[in-house]
Amino acid sequence: MKKETSMQDNSRIEKERKYWDKIAPEYEHSVIEQYWKVYPSLQDKISKDIGVGNTILEVATGTGLVALEVAKQAEKVYAVDISQPMIDEAKRKMIDKKINNVEFSVDDAYALPFDNDMFDTVICNNALHNMKHPGDALSEIKRVLKPDGRFIAIVVGAGESLKFKIALTISTILGQLPVFHKLNLDEFTDFIDKSGFVVVKKERMKHPEDSMALLYVISKKEE
Repeated sequence: MKKETSMQDNSRIEKERKYWDKIAPEYEHSVIEQYWKVYPSLQDKISKDIGVGNTILEVATGTGLVALEVAKQAEKVYAVDISQPMIDEAKRKMIDKKINNVEFSVDDAYALPFDNDMFDTVICNNALHNMKHPGDALSEIKRVLKPDGRFIAIVVGAGESLKFKIALTISTILGQLPVFHKLNLDEFTDFIDKSGFVVVKKERMKHPEDSMALLYVISKKEE
């Protein structure tokens, strides 16, 4: 069952949707293709780490790049995003690729519409650093993850250098890109660990042409 949303929740949701709705049509070109040459390698890595024949959830799927890739070996993929235009883009690609084991929906990461202990793996790629209260999302992810399930989390390594921290702080103030959490790999790992997960693997991923690394952490639900 979905949680009831308060007036404050609705205000946050609408503010977030307004930003992501606006950039949805150009998201892959203006963000992914321009800044993250590592993305094809990232998609391959996630696919290998989810295993075969599992039920997967992707939180903050965007235009579905990862969800549609992992669907090739998953039994079923559910993918949610707060932005309807992002989900529309994802559904268009799903139809073009003739993929039939992905279910896209518009939902809030802070109130996931799924049962407890439902998923073998939950993926949250390139999103936690954009959430003002990522702990709320992590609590929901933990709830829907099976006791022996895996959580794969990726964020931008905005805390890897002072230059990145300053640049993204300015960007957030100007409303260009909301980056509320500027973490390095150790800080990100510690944050996941303190959120009720046991970290089993961590690494930086970076293409030579990318300015910032992506921080890749695999964890398990803490018993």
